[in-house]
Amino acid sequence: MAQDNQKYFQFSPFFIDSTLMSDLDWDKLQDKIDKLPIVLGNILTSYKTSEFIEMLAQKYVQLGVQWSDIARIVRDVVLADIYIGDMPAQISSKLGVDQNTALEIARAIVSQLFAPVIEDIKKLQLQKFGKLPGSSAPQQSPQARPPQHIPGEELPETGGNIIDLRNQK
Repeated sequence: MAQDNQKYFQFSPFFIDSTLMSDLDWDKLQDKIDKLPIVLGNILTSYKTSEFIEMLAQKYVQLGVQWSDIARIVRDVVLADIYIGDMPAQISSKLGVDQNTALEIARAIVSQLFAPVIEDIKKLQLQKFGKLPGSSAPQQSPQARPPQHIPGEELPETGGNIIDLRNQK
């Protein structure tokens, strides 16, 4: 059992770098996690997450993949410190693997680890980065969208020379 606990701490996104952090940095991390929806906090602290990261590290051991970097990337995506769409590039640069391998690892993380909480991750990503995974254009919340002109209504005075050509043939 001691071996299992050691592996949990070794591969856990929650505990990665914990011995290297100052008390202030540890408190900041705790505050970020406390603000997360419970299901996302559970991803960071779950024994299953640690096992999943260990499995990824073993699968890609021939490539020299570092388990600690995988744990950091998982943590940073869940905390919305990294945009989920940038995960393959992060994996490639931090793990030193080619783009295809990075994409394979990222897909495994999203499809196997993040699948049950992907909607919560998307909400955080939208709040933090203003866009959803898979979209390149920033998303606007409904209240932030500019008012739409209804044909037949008078256009508000803008002070400029604007001609509405949308209904012209």
